[in-house]
Amino acid sequence: MDIIKFKDSKYQIKDLFNLYNQVVKEDHIYEEVDYEFFLNNTINHPEYDEEGIFLCIIDNMLVAFIMSHIRHIEEGVNYPGYISTIIVDKMYRNRGIGSALIDRACSYLKERGKKKVVFGYISTLNWPWIIPNTTADHNGAPGIMVNSDFYLYLLHHSFHIIDEEDAFYLPLDSFERKERVTNDLKELAKENIHIELYNNKIHYGLEEFFAAINSEPFERVIRYNLSLKEPKPFAVVVKDNRIVGWTGAFYTEKSGRAHFDGIIISPEVRGKGIGRALFSYLAEYSKKNGSKFLTFFTGRTNFARNIYMFLGFKIVRSFALMEKDI
Repeated sequence: MDIIKFKDSKYQIKDLFNLYNQVVKEDHIYEEVDYEFFLNNTINHPEYDEEGIFLCIIDNMLVAFIMSHIRHIEEGVNYPGYISTIIVDKMYRNRGIGSALIDRACSYLKERGKKKVVFGYISTLNWPWIIPNTTADHNGAPGIMVNSDFYLYLLHHSFHIIDEEDAFYLPLDSFERKERVTNDLKELAKENIHIELYNNKIHYGLEEFFAAINSEPFERVIRYNLSLKEPKPFAVVVKDNRIVGWTGAFYTEKSGRAHFDGIIISPEVRGKGIGRALFSYLAEYSKKNGSKFLTFFTGRTNFARNIYMFLGFKIVRSFALMEKDI
């Protein structure tokens, strides 16, 4: 068994692509990807680090690889390094290959000044996974699947859990608005609060809304969409046409998934059932415009999970963000 640097080997990115699809097809957790997707998630990705890729070679055959990197915006010892991908041919498991690859990646990250390594979605390099018992997928795994063989393997190799996320799924063909949501909307209308598609000629107060929610990630997503030549439609909650809530952007992804950026409500109007109504609006709009399903993941302590389950979402997988001191 030889552990070598990818950059110094005879192997090409196409070899990694072929091994990736071979393994995920056998494991039935992650989805096979096309070559363009693989390239965009590796050599064309802004976080791609050729120095952090290591291969395992046995009898002149590529049987495993690992991808590690450092996020460019997180230079410094206070930020972790990341392992985004580890693939081992099923025929060569339980031979110490995974341990050898992880040790080599950890050594590389330590050489780069890192004190911790993380397996998880915040690495930014994500792979689509299959919704169990469906033909649907989600476009990125938020961590390591809880109770999978690899999850247990990492627990036995000094990794510990720093966060857990549940994945929610809703087929839209059977979705119908709940009576409680209809009643919520009637009560909101009495206060002149409505949910509408954003219209910059009618709705106002975005800057005040940004200040009220105090959320840089949501503000960045909204501003980006509005900066496009043709922004995607999105919904707003308005009180007398002043923006006090948001969800968007609305469009159907290639897989049939309704795109989901999140929802957020201004503190001044929380506690009125707006979250339920806004999420219902998202599902209704997506279904009407051709989306087949909705998926997303959220933290175990996020109170909004109660809204999702009320609307019919089911938890289909759980994932762990895992970390190790190096």
